[in-house]
Amino acid sequence: MQNTDVTFTTSSPEETEALGEKIGRRLQRGDILTFKGELGAGKTCMIRGIAKGLGIKDRVTSSSFVIMRVMEGDIPVYHFDLYRLENEEELIDIGYDEFLFSNGVSLIEWPEKLENLIGSDFLSVEIQYDEQDESFLRRIIKITPSGKRFEDLTKEII
Repeated sequence: MQNTDVTFTTSSPEETEALGEKIGRRLQRGDILTFKGELGAGKTCMIRGIAKGLGIKDRVTSSSFVIMRVMEGDIPVYHFDLYRLENEEELIDIGYDEFLFSNGVSLIEWPEKLENLIGSDFLSVEIQYDEQDESFLRRIIKITPSGKRFEDLTKEII
């Protein structure tokens, strides 16, 4: 199956969050999404929208000091922030697989720290600053599906 990247441009944090909400409304138990981007690029903003789309009422914050947060809703959300992890062994030691491959939706920031452990079906979200934007508000968001489930989901959000 061929991967089909889709690129969106948002002009404000609210638009980034709205895109996240659109994605969140289509997620199912067991879905895994990864988020790449520099510090401050908008990963947490996108995750806030996804949580809202899933009906999560919890306040979503950057979790750089906590490896994983659980947000309860109709479908639980496991928000992993792997920024401070040194290696995959640390993730294995905390039992990540009990959450990642369970009945919730897993949202993973800094996924390069566990790429060998994630499997082959997930949605990758890469957020970058638009270098042409002097206001520093505009973001370029590239979504890359891996697996049929996420190829279908990507087609739904276009």
